[in-house]
Amino acid sequence: MRYLSALRAALGLCLFFAVSDVLAAPCLIFVHGKQTDTNTYTSWNSARNYWVNGSNDFVRTATKNYSASYYVVGYNGTKPYWDALAAGEVANEIVAATNGMADGGGNRCAQTYAQGGSFWIIAHSMGGTVTDYILGNNDASDPNYNYNGPYDTVATRVGMAITLGGAHRGSEGADAVCGGSSWGCNWAAGWIQDCDDATWWLRSSDDVQVRTYASAPAKNIYLTGGYEAIFGASACLSGEDDGVVQYASIFACSGSASASYNNSNVCGNSAKQEVSGFRNLDAAHENHSDERDASDSDVRRQIPNGIWTCSGAPCAANTQVQSSMTSASFISILY
Repeated sequence: MRYLSALRAALGLCLFFAVSDVLAAPCLIFVHGKQTDTNTYTSWNSARNYWVNGSNDFVRTATKNYSASYYVVGYNGTKPYWDALAAGEVANEIVAATNGMADGGGNRCAQTYAQGGSFWIIAHSMGGTVTDYILGNNDASDPNYNYNGPYDTVATRVGMAITLGGAHRGSEGADAVCGGSSWGCNWAAGWIQDCDDATWWLRSSDDVQVRTYASAPAKNIYLTGGYEAIFGASACLSGEDDGVVQYASIFACSGSASASYNNSNVCGNSAKQEVSGFRNLDAAHENHSDERDASDSDVRRQIPNGIWTCSGAPCAANTQVQSSMTSASFISILY
């Protein structure tokens, strides 16, 4: 357990992070979320631009103006999370990154796995589901061991993952797109996108959830997400949400995927979708898009079992711990 000195003097708050490999800057491997077309798979620039909004750039901020090395993954975000072009492609690219190969933009991790490099997955939205599937199928005892990619190699080489608005338990928004919500929500969602294969497999129904097809992740997955509602869309989601994914999913809660949670009572580390491997970080006043493009520097709050400490003890749930910090900036202070 280590304290990160960058925050020791900030408003009397300290940040507490139980990860053993924070001493050296990791290579950050970015995994995007669901897409309505195949552009992020066929064009690396589209995968890179997923993390950009005008002059705001999540990758630049999270890497401290590129002082940390990085690799941007592109996969087919219209396919189910378990597909060869989704989880399989992501797993192969992560192995390539850890071997020192360049991404489509020529970016490489500073050290290979053989040279002792460390690697963190940074995943948004469906990228979190893909990560669950890979890290939960790395062992011969897992239900879909190495189903369509080198999941065991990924689990060996990656130190941990951080998910932003991860759809770990599916999305009630996807339920509506596929006609599984109220009439009004179904009607409105139908104008936004079609129920493609990826969306069908991102519903909140247990029969499609990643926890049904994977074991506990081999490496810890750290959870953060937003609670800034999106007008209209959030009315179709339970409890706090980021306008696309509800808290029960963002924070990988056990029980009902439609349970209503807020910053004070969202599930702690002992009540996750798997018996181990999921850990709370904090929550941000960001919507689903803000989480991945560093465009909204806003309030951050403690959640149960979150990592912020106040005067040497864990802050109370729902305590405001920062007044202006994007999730990209938050990640940059974790190493």
